[in-house]
Amino acid sequence: MKERYDALVGTEENGIWICAEIETVPQTVRTLILRERDDFDEVKLKELLGSENVRNITAEYLEQQEKEWNELDEDEKPKEFPHLGDDTFFILSDGQKEASFKWNTCVSYVNEDLKQKCSQIYKVAPEIDVTGNGESASAKFSLAHAEEMLLEKLAVLDETDIYPAQIYYYELGDIAFYKIDFSPVYEGIGVANEFGQWRYGEVLPMGTAWVTEEGVASMDLGYNGGYCGKITEQSKNRIMTFPQVTEVLSAYLKSGTLLGNSEAKLTEVELVYYPIFQDSELLLTPAWHIFVPLDDMIDALDSGDAIWQKVSEEGAAWNIYLDAVTGELIKVE
Repeated sequence: MKERYDALVGTEENGIWICAEIETVPQTVRTLILRERDDFDEVKLKELLGSENVRNITAEYLEQQEKEWNELDEDEKPKEFPHLGDDTFFILSDGQKEASFKWNTCVSYVNEDLKQKCSQIYKVAPEIDVTGNGESASAKFSLAHAEEMLLEKLAVLDETDIYPAQIYYYELGDIAFYKIDFSPVYEGIGVANEFGQWRYGEVLPMGTAWVTEEGVASMDLGYNGGYCGKITEQSKNRIMTFPQVTEVLSAYLKSGTLLGNSEAKLTEVELVYYPIFQDSELLLTPAWHIFVPLDDMIDALDSGDAIWQKVSEEGAAWNIYLDAVTGELIKVE
């Protein structure tokens, strides 16, 4: 059930105009802590590959990686980012497909034949954004079918649902595929995936997949860990209702803690889990997210929209994460 909210929070001089559909949310939500898993092994990866004739190629893979690393100049070597998990790594192959498990929190999968086909048209074929729109009317196969195949792969890893961030469809000649960016879902609530600018030190449990009509071409779950983390602790907390959220925002605006632009509409409101990386753990705290999608803001700036030009110049808030339990500001852009 959704309710429409269209009102100014704060004042004309310093306010936030929220114009969005508000989902009905539970009264209590668990705060989760993710750590590395202890129940993933080669048997699980073999199941993910769906093959009997599988070989462990970890040693030769690491040897090749080390060789390529040593051949790079110092300024060419990529910076190592913080990640969630330990130093675990192994990779299996059946000669066509590969699957790896890293840090005990990250899984990748690739079907080389299918991925090569996709790569031929990626960024060459028209990029059709079907996020929230279902699918292209002329698509060779349905988004529902693509998501079904992706969820079958994820089910092997005990992941049963996804929270889509962006979905693009590509088609050229006889090749077609969906690129799906997504985050995990816990107890019906998705992990945040519209972050705005990424900050060094953040661990974002995001996944991305290329899915063809023949199956999943590639899948990467957590480039810096977390997607496949294991819940080790959880506590249930009462969360703020949206009317309470607007009261808290009004107080922040009145005190000058938050700077708004009363003419710029923030068009999205959602309850999500926000990931906070601390002390080798990933805390997933329930958060109210009030924002305008980054792509929409960029489009407005590119078109010379005067209101959003002013938002950018003044540093007014367009992307707000508010702790749904304490009311503290988690992130503001």
